[in-house]
Amino acid sequence: MTRKRAAAILLIAVLIGGGGVWFAHKKRSGRGTSGYKTFKVVRGTVVESIMATGEIRPATGAEISLGARITGTVVKEPIKLGDHVKKGDLIAVIDNRELKASLESARSQVKKTIDSYGPLIEQQRFEIKRLELGVENAKEGLVSAEAGLTFARWNRQSRKMLFEGRFRGTSERDYREAEEMFIQAKASLEQAENDLESARFALRKGKSRLGQLESEYRHELAIARDNLKKAEINYSYSVLRAPFDGIITYVSTQEGETVVAGLNAPQFVKILNPLLVENRVYIDETDIGKVKVGMPVTFTVDAYPGRSFKGKIVQIYPTPVLQNNVVYYLAVVTGFARGDGLRLQMTTHNTIIVRRLENVVIVPNDAVKYQDGRYVVFVKEGNRRETVGVEIGVSDTDHTEIIKGLVPGDVVLYKG
Repeated sequence: MTRKRAAAILLIAVLIGGGGVWFAHKKRSGRGTSGYKTFKVVRGTVVESIMATGEIRPATGAEISLGARITGTVVKEPIKLGDHVKKGDLIAVIDNRELKASLESARSQVKKTIDSYGPLIEQQRFEIKRLELGVENAKEGLVSAEAGLTFARWNRQSRKMLFEGRFRGTSERDYREAEEMFIQAKASLEQAENDLESARFALRKGKSRLGQLESEYRHELAIARDNLKKAEINYSYSVLRAPFDGIITYVSTQEGETVVAGLNAPQFVKILNPLLVENRVYIDETDIGKVKVGMPVTFTVDAYPGRSFKGKIVQIYPTPVLQNNVVYYLAVVTGFARGDGLRLQMTTHNTIIVRRLENVVIVPNDAVKYQDGRYVVFVKEGNRRETVGVEIGVSDTDHTEIIKGLVPGDVVLYKG
């Protein structure tokens, strides 16, 4: 290479290097605004939320196991897995011929007790009415006897005065007749008193008899009805019916099988109430400190992408669960619109509303950058952009709260 050619190459290299330095310097200091979107800083609303996954699970008491408490052969079982049943629908019948006979016998004993004691009690009540009438008649007889004795006493005294008087105003015969009348009236009074006492005694005895009959009747009827109730309960064990509207989720027996009741009732079916479901949300341990009972939750399921459900957290389990070596805490969400649309074990995509801030300074999320250990935004100053450090607060899917560094009216630049 000639010296002249080497000098030319060196000159070209210097020119190229110098131009690059000049261009880089121009790029750093020019800070132009072309290619950026603008946003005028305003006050608005920012909603802090937590995203979490969950699943639809049966609530406590939503699914029950229906079993038998007696031993016997299953003679009827009209249901199958997946059937929808109404409250009271027949699930199964166990051979109950002996139980039915016992039930009929118990019913017959109740009727027999009523038929036996009913006429006796009614007859005794009629007898008491007759005895009460006898007491009233005896009272009237006593009143009459007392009046007769009063008259006989006066008549005897009067005749005695006339007979023993100076002029003998009456004969001895009349006087003796008056004396005899008085003795008879006195005897009649004693008899009337005895009759009244006898009538009262008979009435007390009759009432005692009635009380005895009624007591025996109540006792015997109570025993008969208690036996009937036991027979009805035993019979009911042989007929299994749905306790509520639901879906058959499990069937373990078939017609013709024999079940044996032991310490544990043989399980026939499981019934699920589809309305009693809950959303169990898995909260990451890093977020659980923000989550409280009562917070609103919005969630979706993959089966209905255009539909959302709203509820609130009613319970947070104290013990964690471990999935893929990650610690989660379960939050129970209820209060949402339920029904056939939500099925068990559906995956839910949840947004937990932690807090909602109103009337705060906000900018688009894309406007906030992290540079040199701090958050910054680009602010438009004429045709230039200036880097401004900011203190941020809560962010949601669209905006970030600016606590310090910007005021409403500032124009920020961002690419998004």
